[in-house]
Amino acid sequence: MSQIHQVQPSDKLFRWLHPGQFDWNERRPTSAAFRDPYMSVDHARLATLEESYKRGTEADKDAVAAILAEQAFEKAQKVHHCPTQICEASGDAVCVSDPGCRAYQANGLSRTLKCVNPAHGCVVGDKPKSVARFFAKNATVEIYPPEPA
Repeated sequence: MSQIHQVQPSDKLFRWLHPGQFDWNERRPTSAAFRDPYMSVDHARLATLEESYKRGTEADKDAVAAILAEQAFEKAQKVHHCPTQICEASGDAVCVSDPGCRAYQANGLSRTLKCVNPAHGCVVGDKPKSVARFFAKNATVEIYPPEPA
């Protein structure tokens, strides 16, 4: 099991983008990329941009944006480091670090788990349109999606 990283305000968080979550007119992500109450991110202190992007492409994502943990804290969001653990018997994703996570299982430690993403984290909290827009406007595009045809 991976050691849990203590999140700092200056931590950069990578967010993978679906093909439709980028506004080419404004050259930034759309707010749709930041609406999930359990928004998955990779912690840049624990993974390179290239490692994160590679994992994203395996999940049909084609771009990476970044926000700072400080920006999430400013909008009353919690930022957790919760390495992605997969139960070897069932294939289920299991969170053992955050009881508020939808994948949390109190008995997770009693199962045989394999860590598949030690850099994974979640930005947890309600994200009304104003919060999602804030993240979209303040995100830094780390890897742009392919130009539309």
